[in-house]
Parts: sequence; C-alpha cells; structure tokens
Amino acid sequence: MTRKKAHIISHSHWDREWFLPLESLRFKLVTLMDEVEGLLDMEAGFNHFHMDGQMIMLEDYLAVKPAKREKMKQLVADGKLRIGPWYMLQDAFLTSGEANIRNLQYGLEMAKEFGHVEKIGYFPDTFGLYGQVPQLMSQAGFDTVVFGRGVNPTGFNNQVFDSAFASKYSEMFWESPDGSKVLGILLANWYSNGNEIPVEKEAAKVFWDKKLADVERFASTDEWLFMNGCDHQPVQTDLAEALEVAKELYPDVDFIHSHFERYQDAVKQSLEPEKLQTVYGELTSQQSDGWSTLANTASSRIYLKQANEKIERLLERLAEPISVMASDAGVPYPHEYLAFAWKLLMENQIHDSITACSLDEVHREMEVRFEKVEQVTMSLISNAARKLTEQITIAETGIPITIFHAGGVEIAKTIEIELETDEIHFSEMHFEQIPDELAKLPAQTFRLETSEGVEIPVVVEPLGIHFNYDLPERKFRDSYFARKYKLTFIVENLPAVGYETLYAHAISEVEPEVEPSSALTMENRFLKVEVAANGTYTLFDKMSGIEARGLGAYEDVGDIGNEYMFKEAGDKLRVDTLQSKPEMSVLREDKLGKTIIIRHEIEIPESASAAAFAEEKRRLVWHPERQSPRSEKRIILKVATELTLNKHDKQLAVRVKIVNNADDHRFRVLFPTGVTCETHQAGSVFEVTTRPNKQAKEWTNPTSDNRKQAFVTSGNVLIATHGLPEYEVSENGDKLELTLLRAVSEIGDWGDFPAYEAECHREITADFYVFLTDGSKAINSELPAEVNALLAPVYAMQHKKPSNKAKTLPENQNFAKWKAANGLVFSTFKLAKDNKRIVRFYQTATEPTILQTIHTWGKSTILEETSIGQEKTFTVRPNEIITLKGV
Repeated sequence: MTRKKAHIISHSHWDREWFLPLESLRFKLVTLMDEVEGLLDMEAGFNHFHMDGQMIMLEDYLAVKPAKREKMKQLVADGKLRIGPWYMLQDAFLTSGEANIRNLQYGLEMAKEFGHVEKIGYFPDTFGLYGQVPQLMSQAGFDTVVFGRGVNPTGFNNQVFDSAFASKYSEMFWESPDGSKVLGILLANWYSNGNEIPVEKEAAKVFWDKKLADVERFASTDEWLFMNGCDHQPVQTDLAEALEVAKELYPDVDFIHSHFERYQDAVKQSLEPEKLQTVYGELTSQQSDGWSTLANTASSRIYLKQANEKIERLLERLAEPISVMASDAGVPYPHEYLAFAWKLLMENQIHDSITACSLDEVHREMEVRFEKVEQVTMSLISNAARKLTEQITIAETGIPITIFHAGGVEIAKTIEIELETDEIHFSEMHFEQIPDELAKLPAQTFRLETSEGVEIPVVVEPLGIHFNYDLPERKFRDSYFARKYKLTFIVENLPAVGYETLYAHAISEVEPEVEPSSALTMENRFLKVEVAANGTYTLFDKMSGIEARGLGAYEDVGDIGNEYMFKEAGDKLRVDTLQSKPEMSVLREDKLGKTIIIRHEIEIPESASAAAFAEEKRRLVWHPERQSPRSEKRIILKVATELTLNKHDKQLAVRVKIVNNADDHRFRVLFPTGVTCETHQAGSVFEVTTRPNKQAKEWTNPTSDNRKQAFVTSGNVLIATHGLPEYEVSENGDKLELTLLRAVSEIGDWGDFPAYEAECHREITADFYVFLTDGSKAINSELPAEVNALLAPVYAMQHKKPSNKAKTLPENQNFAKWKAANGLVFSTFKLAKDNKRIVRFYQTATEPTILQTIHTWGKSTILEETSIGQEKTFTVRPNEIITLKGV
C-alpha cells in the first residue's frame, strides 16, 4: 500500500485591487514579500512560496523595493520562490485571444529573466474558462492546468458546495475542441483548503481529520494538494512547526512543503488514466444550480468592457500590423513600447478589475489607465502611419489620404477623416491676423478619387477654422491655423491587411444640402429596413430571402443582485417598449446612406424599494434569496436609437444612447430570432462555441446569461457588438436578448461593500450590428471572418507636407499574402522577438480547411519562438489555432 502524501503549497492569492484599492493592497504585498524572504532564508522546513502564477505581483513589489531584484532572482534560481507563467491573472472571457497570448508571452519572458518559470497553467480564480485553454497550454509546452472554477459550484465567500453534481475527482483530463488534451487539476476544496494550519495538537487533529477527508473524497491518487493561503493571506510563519505536529499526529502520511511542479510530477506518476473522466470545451459551471457562475460580471460597469475591447482592437488590428508595415520601410518595430502598452492594458484585465466587481476607487483608476493606454496606442499607430506616408509615392495633384486596415479579409467600410487645407503658419503671418485671412477664402468642397482616378462619393461637412501644430523631428513646434472639413465616404474592398491611398481634390462648387425624406424605411441592394410605430424594425435580406420582424424592442427589469450576479426584483415587474409610441425621424439621408433616429422616453421605477433592499444588503442576504420589490416612484429613462444603413452594408448598424438616471435595474434590447432551435453559437476565445439553449437539470437560476466575444447568433439573427459581452437566448431559441446596461450598488461576495458608481449614472453608448443569416451554419461560413473584419477599426491619415524621404512605397499595398477558406479567422499580424513576421488564424469550421500563402512560412506555436518547415500550403484542423512564422 502506497503512503499518502500531503503536498502543502504556501501562497497568497493576490487580487491586485478589489475590496481595497491598488496602493492599499500593495502596502500589504510589500509586508508579505519581506516576511516570505525572511522565511525562505532562515526558517528550516519552509522551502517554497508560490507567487500566485502572476509576475505582476513581483513587479509591484519591486516597484517599491527595486534593490531586492537580485535577491528575488536568487530565491527563484534556488527553487524557493515559484513564479510565472502569467503576467497577471486575467478574466478569461472578457479578454481577447491575443490578449491571453500576450499575457502568457510577457509573463514567461519576465519569469525567464528571473531564472525559472513554474510550468503549470494556473487559473485559481478565473470566472469560468474558455474551451481552448488546453490547446493554448499545449502549444506553450504545458501539460497540466490547475483551476478553481468551472466544474464545482461555489457560494458565499467562495465556499465550495458539497453537491451531488460535483466532479468525481479533482484530477481529470480536459480536452479542447481541436483535440488537445491536458491533465486538469481542480481545486475541489478551493485554494485555501490548507490555510492556517494549527500548531497546537488538539486543534491540529480536528483540522487535519476534516481536511484530509475532504481531499480524499475527490483525489484519484495518493498525492494530495493543500493550499496554504487565501486572498491576500499573510504567510504562515510557523508553518514548519505546524507540519512537524502533523507528521507526529499522522505517521502514515508524508507531509511535504511542496511546489506545483513537484506536485504535478507526483500526480502524473501515480495516475490511473482509466479512472479519470474527460471534460470537453468551456467550463462555466454548466452543471451547477446556476447561481454562482459569475456570468453577470460581463455586464457590470459596461463602459469598462467597451473601453477594453476598443483598445484591444486598436493594438491587435492597427498598432501591431501598421508597425509591421512600417518595418518594411526601415522603421524599427517597437517591441518594447508595444509590451508597455499591452502590460498597461493588462493591469485592467485582471479578473477582479475588468469584471468590474471591485470598489468605486478601483474602477475610477481603471478609467484613467484606459485613457493612458489609448494615448500610448494611438501614438504608436500615428507614428508608424506617418513614417509610412512619408515614403508612399503620391500623385502631384490632390490631397493624399491613406487608409490603414487589418481586419483579415477585404471589406467595404465607411470612413471619417478630418481634413485640413490652406494652412497658414505663425512663421508666415502674425497669428492674430490668420483667422481673418482664412475667412476671406471662397467656400469649397471636395471630390474624392482612388489612385486609379475612380471617383468615390463623399459627404463633406465644413468644421470652420482651427488652430493646430506640427512637432517636427528636428525643429521646434510649428503652429498654424487651417480650414477643417469632415469627410465621410465608403471605401470598397479595403485590403485585408494593408493600406489604400485616396486623393481629395478641392473644388469650388458647394453641393446643395439634400432634404431627407420622412419615410421610416431604408434600403440598399442587400437589405431593406422598415421601422414600426413602436420603434421596432423589420429586416429583409434580399440575398437570402430571410426576414425578421419586431426587432429592437427594449426591456427594463429590476436588479437586486450585485456586481457579480443578476437577481431580478421580487415583484418581477418588467417594463418594455412594445406598446410605446416613440418620436421618430430621419436624422440624415445622403449619397452614402440613411440614418433613422428613434427617441424613447420610458417610465421605469426609480430604484429597488429603498428600505427593503437596504435591509437585505445590511444583513448580507445571499443574492438568490433576495426578494425586494421595485420602488413605486417612477422616473423617465431617455433612450435614443440610431439605425444606419449605408449603400454597401450587409448589416444594419445600431447605436443606442441611454442617459441612465435610475438605480438597481437591467436594460436589454430584444431580438425575436424567427426560428426555434436547441442550440445557438457565440464567438469566444479562438473559437465559435455551440451552446445548448436549455440548461442542465441541476440549474435552478431562472436566467441563463452567457458571455461572448464579437457575436452571438440564434435562429435567423446574428448580433455583432462592440464591447457588449452579455446575452441570453430563450430555451427554444426564438428570442435573443442583449444586455446594454446593468446598474447595481454593491460588490457582493463576502461582505457589505457599497459600490454606488456601479449604478452607472452616465450616458452609455452601445454599438452593435444586426445580420440575418442561418445561424446554425455560422461556424462553417465566412461570417466569423467577416464579423472579425467588420469590428476592426481603420485609421485614416492625411499626408503632410512633402518630406525629404525617398518615395519607395506604392500607393496601395496588401500585406495579406494568403488565401484562407471559409472558417479561418484572422487573429494577428506582428513581429516576433527575432523580428520574423507572425500571422495567426483560428479555425471555426468542422472540417479541415486549406490555408494557401504566397510566401514560405514555418509553422510555429503561440509562443512564436521557433518554427518547423518551409511551406506555402497548410491544412488546418477543425478548431486549430495556427501560427505561421516567416522564414
């Protein structure tokens, strides 16, 4: 009979900011790390400390005590301080696939600088896990993943439920949709099951009798895991003594002060694979009661989700690709600055930050970080674009404008740019005289042409005379005034990854303004849209013949939950707009298309019933048991909806502006899907996942909220969104609901933590697109790739004065030297650390597809360090994430 081995791993799960703000917790972190250093140096029997799998914890400590860097390196080299692999512990569903890869890349890079990395996929508190985790870990060279959520249900203060539908073993195999498989180790008794081990014998006996039995219930081997620590837990300074007591009390158990690599190796050696179950795909606590899935963190403080997605797309679709393009023109690729931008963004992507389940102080600081990282990212974009435009060969007439795009497929897009003309610099005239001089110039408009001379329809709006300045590379700032115009136009077939140069020609004729019609209909060659009297709209797809009616009604419902979870108010009072009579008019109609505006004034309860809800919060009533009704006092919620259909659009663009002045409610837009079905499909991290509409039999939560990336489709309706991750599909698939706003007043979880700014008293602007399609076929179609391109931003730059740079670049250039079959979705175009080009795709189709390239590539992994082969044709397996590296 083999001996039982109790692996005790000392750690502190470090939520960087949560119920306390960053600097308050950093103070505690510095104290913790100083004590850890002393124990690892001086205490016999205290051998290791696990740094929670995230390098930012060490980075935050060294920001205060930089002189400790060499000491930390020594502790890592000696195997005592266990670090990596992540830069930070992210939320899985609210961060993009590329953000997850950068998180691992930068974490591993930093860990290697310190001498060693703990090679284990560590997800202790991630709020559910996407299905491609095993594939990502396998490509990174990891074969074991440790995770705390997604299988077992958890409750108040992260209590693990003793339930009949828990996993059979804490060890299991976990398989990705592509077939990649890793050993999964569930923290079945949470990451605190070995916390605060008693030294006194009587207390230790009580402690270990329970803890050993709890672990034995789930363990499939005699290698047992005990996590000695919890959230912000101070290190147990008398642990060595406590383990000596345990050895004396239980001579048949080996108590080992261990680390994860030692533990995982021991587990793998003693596994009986035939005993283990295999779990497949995403882990979102599907087989639980549904009350603690934390899915509604996807809608808490929705403005943070919108900012995060915006900056992710700026980095992935503009900053990195344009920097690759500029490197062709001799501009050094900004590896360090891109890393700086990504890491700054990642500070907001930590699982208690981007999920918006922290104090108001935390989320106010996040907004400042988002502003900072956007400034950094736009500087990278504009600098690379400027360097490129200086070397593009341009025509002698007209004002050149270059459009940059990296959505992965050719696409038509509506572009806006502010154009300057007639600059008069302060060096040419006294600055007080310049505005009057410019005002004397005759009115003008513009004709827009491609480099081949093909005219592009353009709408021109004069913006008046404005001050501006240049910052030359080798001179002092150069101030000027100029006339400014907003040009709006549509470019067909923008390159998949590249740029196109257009020319604006000033002309004297000013087009007369077109009076918009009053008809509440829109039509182009793809779609027809009709708006009903209640503000809902009907879409008819001319290509497929599919029609969907009654789209776009709104529903408001009381929310007495918290930042983690939605709970409907006890009176079940819901307000919708199906019987409303909003004001409607044509906002614009021009040569490009048409916009209709719908203005609702919706009478809703002011809040939850103040006294009843305050008492439930005061008594820490767990959200499933709350019953407070909504207030009898009513207010007006103003909602403006803009429906836009331009001439090349295959989808209806919708912008909703909500001026929120109510508390404790959730606001959604509703889409009848036209078809009943058992499953639906949603974009996720490197996959399109198929989810059942009906929950498992154990599910008792009346809602079935889900998280998505990019889009969700059910029946005949597909909704693509900018930063709106939460949705719900009805059991029979005939209704899709998209959350635009959720307003709550507290953190929730383990105490009374007010967070009034989570009520979101601000204007929320939500942008999304409505497609008509056969949703069941989305994964095998071009739709995922098209949506990916639709959501990608573009960058338009007016060329400045002729520079002395050699004009060596063509007016138009497509860097996408590949052809991908339906199902392949473009993910990144960047340079690896060795300056070799990287292009990555993920496969959504259910059958293998072919990727053909013009140039030769080697096949690499998500770490982009090496490559194999020199090929031009690649067969991509279903659900494979494929990375190609230039050779």
